[in-house]
Amino acid sequence: MSYKKDISILVVTHNHENYIGQLIQSLENFDYKDVYFCEANSSDGTLGVIEGSTFRDNILKKDILEGFSKNNNDLIRHFNLKTKYYLFLNPDLYFETDFILQLYQEMAKDGNIGIATPLIYFPDGKIQTTWKKFPSILQVIKKRLGLMKITDEIQLETPDIDWCLGACMLISEKLLKKNATLLDERYRLYCEDVDICFEAKQKGLKVIGVKDAYAFHHLNQMSSKRIFSRYNYWNISSILKFAYKWNWKYLSK
Repeated sequence: MSYKKDISILVVTHNHENYIGQLIQSLENFDYKDVYFCEANSSDGTLGVIEGSTFRDNILKKDILEGFSKNNNDLIRHFNLKTKYYLFLNPDLYFETDFILQLYQEMAKDGNIGIATPLIYFPDGKIQTTWKKFPSILQVIKKRLGLMKITDEIQLETPDIDWCLGACMLISEKLLKKNATLLDERYRLYCEDVDICFEAKQKGLKVIGVKDAYAFHHLNQMSSKRIFSRYNYWNISSILKFAYKWNWKYLSK
């Protein structure tokens, strides 16, 4: 269908051999062609799985491990992607219905929608909390200390949400910057999804959740497993960068 040419699908992989085949199968089942992989220096068989798929010509191979934001931006720059929408997909996500079409249809109805996301479930069918309110500094600290888990967060019910998990978000070209990037590369990992949703709001664009669309996600909460870890460090440093960047606009929320 012609709508598929309006969407560039971006996937960053790093040691996802156990999951990436399921995502590739989902994409092939619904005949998506414009799917681009940044293979970020995996030490397992991830690259081989991708090279064995229909997307073998759409791989950006890296021999160093870089941030999520830079890897996605590099895909846009390397393949010179110029489409109406950009879909971020985590490599440990998969789907059984064409939720991408559903997101596209919702965004096509309203030019003021900047970002759309589906409901996301764990493989066992339990809902993941991915439609959220912007986090406070206190909430971030509690999560990093293990005093608060994702299951303690509130899933927003209304279509208009503050932000959504970067595991799966369809983004309008209206958020594409002049240097052909979408995400702020100052974030190594974490907060890039909060940041672009906040940016959308500042530009008068909506962030919406589409209840009729859904996907499944093998969530790996690396930063919450150990308090003293590089993932926790990246998480805390990212929220501090976010607060500094948006200053009173964020702190007054």
